[in-house]
Amino acid sequence: MINEERVILMTRMASYEQHDEKKNMAIVNYFRNDYLGFEFLKSVICGTMAFLIVFGMYVFYDFETFMQDIYKIDLLAFGKKVLIIYLVCVGGYAVITYLVHAYRYHLARRSLRTYYNNLKKLQNMYERQG
Repeated sequence: MINEERVILMTRMASYEQHDEKKNMAIVNYFRNDYLGFEFLKSVICGTMAFLIVFGMYVFYDFETFMQDIYKIDLLAFGKKVLIIYLVCVGGYAVITYLVHAYRYHLARRSLRTYYNNLKKLQNMYERQG
């Protein structure tokens, strides 16, 4: 006899296995701090590259004026200003990355915990039946 509750549970679990299990297992295979540290490092590297590209575009946009004014401006103050802008941009990006990936890690652990609880529930259904 077909047990509807068991079929529904198995269908839900099969859907999870097809769509989300690989992604969540890849996340949860790391310890939380290792996963967040790795993602944080990737975001700082990507943020630095993006900042350098934007800064390069800013300099090359009006390169002639920049080269004429380079002797008139205080290079130390300009360097401090660029460094502060860099730290704010990359720091803000890193904080957002930390929050997003901490939330993703939490969701992955919760969904895998639910999946394993469903496996236990399914095992108990089979043991009760036969």
